[in-house]
This record gives sequence, structure tokens and C-alpha cells, in this order.
Amino acid sequence: MRVIICTLALLAFGGAMGQSWCPPGAEWEFYFGSQQAWGITYAHYTGDTLIDGVPFQRIDHTIHAVNPSWMFGQPFVLELPPLYTRYADDVVHIWPGLLQPIDTLMWFGALPGDHWRLHGLWEGDHVTVLDTGRFLLGEEWMRWLVVDVPDWGPDTLRERVGFDMVYLQPELSLGTDFNTIGLKCYSDEILTNSYTGPAGWEPCQFTVGLDALNASSPSPLYPNPGTAHFTLSLPPGPHLISLFDAMGRMVLEQRTAEERPVIGTDHLPAGMYRITVRDERGGVRGMSWVKEG
Repeated sequence: MRVIICTLALLAFGGAMGQSWCPPGAEWEFYFGSQQAWGITYAHYTGDTLIDGVPFQRIDHTIHAVNPSWMFGQPFVLELPPLYTRYADDVVHIWPGLLQPIDTLMWFGALPGDHWRLHGLWEGDHVTVLDTGRFLLGEEWMRWLVVDVPDWGPDTLRERVGFDMVYLQPELSLGTDFNTIGLKCYSDEILTNSYTGPAGWEPCQFTVGLDALNASSPSPLYPNPGTAHFTLSLPPGPHLISLFDAMGRMVLEQRTAEERPVIGTDHLPAGMYRITVRDERGGVRGMSWVKEG
């Protein structure tokens, strides 16, 4: 499902803008992590714009993070190029930018066995639908699809919400050094309460500010990538260490009062993991860790 951008191709999409994607006030929080920083990626629908005379939704997104070794651990903000999406006939299309083709991002009407090429994947790689069903979002029933994403594995795609783990711009999730991974929260003006994603281990913020990212450094982690273990450097006091896989499942939990605990990971498969560290006051720090095969 690829269309080279031109006026006729865009007009062919047609269809009215629905509420199955990007309703007023739509905003997302995902976790962001790299080998040097951690934080959140905040995305929000900021309004419609015209591309060759056809309305597209503009989604602005920024990374809000802390780098412990840069500027003495001060928070920083990285503004990403905006995303442009359009919803028509159960399909969410994405336009990555000038001179790039329009691709299929999500296909809510797909059935088991259907597939599409997801923007950001190698040519020939496809997302394949494994199962479908419905879930309650606020007071409305919405569709979900379990999909197999190349170089990632199974993920759940939810109508109006998006992927559980893969980010709105998939290539930001499929790398190894710079990752937005795991839906923390979703909200819009239709919902009475925000939707908590599978990676929602901390309260939703939905702010452009960095209140949740104070100037204190996150817990250093090494080696990263690693194999049979990783070591954390923690401040004095008891801590609860939790490890989550790419599907948001907790695969390890350990309490420690050591300042440099060594966490064994021999039993875990290779892949990307999310680590959270909670202190006795309820403070939470997070980071990503990669286990090599």
C-alpha cells in the first residue's frame, strides 16, 4: 500500500475524517531510551494541514529526556520533524515528508492473514495480522489486531490508540541505539479518562514540561548492550528493580539495598528490555537495556 505523492493519488483516498484515528485532543506518551539518556516521547495532534489540497493530520512530537553525562544530568528536549497522517477506509496513511511516498501505517479493517508494508521496514517486509477482536475504550468498542512486525515480533494494534509497543513512527522503535518503545498513555477529548498502555508503569503526565524528569541523574547501567548480566549504580537505600520485555511483560523483579547490584540475565532471550528502579519514597527511574544474542 504505497502511493507516490501527487495530487491525483492523494485525491484518490477520499473519505471523511473519522474518529477512529486522531480525534480532537489526541495525545500519546511513549517511553524513550538510549544508551545515554532516558525519558518520554510526547506526541499530540495539533490540527489539520493540506498536502496537495488534501487534509492531513499533523502530529507534533518531542523527546523529553535526561542524559546523566551531559550538562550535569539536566533535562533536554529534542524536537522531531512532524508526522502527517490521514485516515480513510479503515487505513491510516503516513506521509514521512517531502519527496517521500505515502505509506500504510495502520489498517484497522485487516483480517487474520492480511498484511501490509509498514513504513520504516525494509522493502519486502510486511506486518501480518494474526488475530483480531474488540476492546472497550472509554464507552466505545474499538477493534484490536495482533500483528507480527518484522525485526520486532508480535504487537497489538488498537483502533484510535495505535500500537502497544511500536511507536507512531516505527523506525524510532526498530533501531537499537535510539528508541521510543512502549505506550505509556493515550488520551483524547472523547475519553473521560486516559488509556493506560502496557508500558504504563508510571502516572501519565501529558505535559510538554519536564516535571517528571528532574535534574538528578538516572541510574547508570552497564554493560549496555550486555549478555549474561548488567550492573546498576544506585544511591544508598532499598530499591525495587523490575525488568520488562518488548511486549511489556515483567520478566524479572528483584529487591536490593546494594549500591552496585549485579542482575543476572542468563535466562532471558536476546532483545530490548525496559528497566525501572523504584526507591523507598516511590520515585521511579527508567532506562532501556539491550541483551545481545
